[in-house]
Amino acid sequence: MGQIFQKHATQFDPSLIVKLKSITMRELFDCVDTIDKYYPQSCYLNQEQFDDIFATLTDNCIDLFRRLADQTGEDGKLSVHTFEALAAFAIFSGESFETKCMFVFRLFDFDLSNTLEEQEMVSTLQCAVRAMCKIAGLVIPSVSMLEKLGYVCFQMMDEDKNKHVDFDEFYEWTIQYDELQEFMLQYSGTQTYQYALKRMVNAMDESEQQFNKWLRECKAPQVPAIKLQQNLYQIYKGIDELSIDTLFYMIIEYTLRSKSIGQEESSQQQKDLWAWKADHKKNQHLLQNISVKRSDYLDIIRAWNVYSITDVNQLSIINIKDLKLLIWLYEDEEPDYFRINQEMSIIDTNHNNIIERCEWMQYLCSEESMQRRQTPQVLMKKVFDNYDEQQCGLIPIIYIDKLLRDTFKQQMKKMKDFKSIQSVNSLIQQLKVEFLKQVKKNNQSHFDWHSYYQFLVEATKTHSPLNKLLNLNRD
Repeated sequence: MGQIFQKHATQFDPSLIVKLKSITMRELFDCVDTIDKYYPQSCYLNQEQFDDIFATLTDNCIDLFRRLADQTGEDGKLSVHTFEALAAFAIFSGESFETKCMFVFRLFDFDLSNTLEEQEMVSTLQCAVRAMCKIAGLVIPSVSMLEKLGYVCFQMMDEDKNKHVDFDEFYEWTIQYDELQEFMLQYSGTQTYQYALKRMVNAMDESEQQFNKWLRECKAPQVPAIKLQQNLYQIYKGIDELSIDTLFYMIIEYTLRSKSIGQEESSQQQKDLWAWKADHKKNQHLLQNISVKRSDYLDIIRAWNVYSITDVNQLSIINIKDLKLLIWLYEDEEPDYFRINQEMSIIDTNHNNIIERCEWMQYLCSEESMQRRQTPQVLMKKVFDNYDEQQCGLIPIIYIDKLLRDTFKQQMKKMKDFKSIQSVNSLIQQLKVEFLKQVKKNNQSHFDWHSYYQFLVEATKTHSPLNKLLNLNRD
């Protein structure tokens, strides 16, 4: 379809976009009522009419009028197309992308059929695209070019070929059109969950590739903590030092916590970490014996990337409107209104109605928060990863006894009577024999996580105490 929104905006004003984002749909509908009451026949608005209608939305009406205006008529006076103005205010408002789409869709549904016909679609594309380009200071496509585009888009949207496009067809097309999504992200600070998720997947791929590069440079299965710290300062040099220090501390703390699962906790390393946190410049040497594996790094950097994707203005500031997307991206489940308000009150520790990057990281990566999300399967996988020394996804079968014991170690610590502990030890021996028989039957010298986990799941059917012990029903 070509490049509709040409790059290199010449008159882009970020402060204007911020002001427009404060507009709500309720305020915009008040403007529609004013048009219906006083200017029902006005296809174009002069500056006085424009100010009369939209002055309640912004204190910058003159600048907006000039941006949206065209020369019309033989006298060459400036005027603004009424529908372009409404489309512009809707598109750059602070509402969700779906709400904006619904407003624009209904704006051009002239026959009130709840569908757009071909000519209505042409009008929609012409007004909406021209309005977006004018506000953003981009090159404005010609009317004839947009007319052709409107016909093409109509054919693409009209999947059932009934010569009408309903809202579902219209919305589905807009969220899949990456060029439009990128424009909305860059110039209006709006993004859909679908586009944010796509960006998130790309960000995690880049993070993994970056860590793999560090592994190759270190020629080791893990990255030394001091080297990791240097790398983080390099790739995030545009972000404040406190945020980077917080990220690094969270990664190291998570690494030590991960190593302690199923094993005796390394108290000296934990003390070293606390000392480093108290004065990290003075106690830099304390990190020399700590290294980070890929899975631990990616677990923490995911929280960092989610924030970066949501923080469209790159100011390390997120408000309650953005919190919904932040949680949705991280948990892959849309939160409701009550959940959003509850999380806002917990995360916003300084009560300024803004979630800063450090607040988000500290909340999400705290031990209490981590424990809430540690399902039995996740904990078992971490124990498995501790034995995957080469990080190739395979463990030699000679480690099966230690792996099983470490898998059950946390549960055994909670047991107070000798009989219960002895019963678990007996169960471990039975599982070991059964697993070795299964692996050797296939002539395997190593096993992966999937086969190990599936074995335990199947074993719960024949060993009734196992299911209660592992609590697999939580998954």
